[in-house]
Amino acid sequence: MRVLIDTNVILDLWLAREPFWPDAAALLAQVENRKLEGWICPTTVTTLHYLAKKELGEAKARKLIRDVLHLCQVGNMNEGILLNALDSQLKDYEDAVIEAIAVVNQIDLIATRNLKDFRKSKIEAREPATI
Repeated sequence: MRVLIDTNVILDLWLAREPFWPDAAALLAQVENRKLEGWICPTTVTTLHYLAKKELGEAKARKLIRDVLHLCQVGNMNEGILLNALDSQLKDYEDAVIEAIAVVNQIDLIATRNLKDFRKSKIEAREPATI
């Protein structure tokens, strides 16, 4: 099963955010053990770096980015995907881009803690604990 992992899930693990990080760790362990195929949105990479750098410093942020890039595949993104996201029923453009990436890359599920933001998504969204 292909699962697109939302930025908030990875940050939960990296920043050990309570009470969410154990579920994020379990999900990423499934990816590491090849029980799931992990995917991320290209914009997730830059957002992760920005936020991790602020909290953990540049060296740690770069190490974590390398780790996630070795673990997960990065969805393809182009102008068409960005335009399709503008027509999404999702209100938040960033979430609409994630949805568009998921559709184009034939993702089965989106792993996120922001289920309400993905209610109208073409791809089912679930919390990490339920995957």
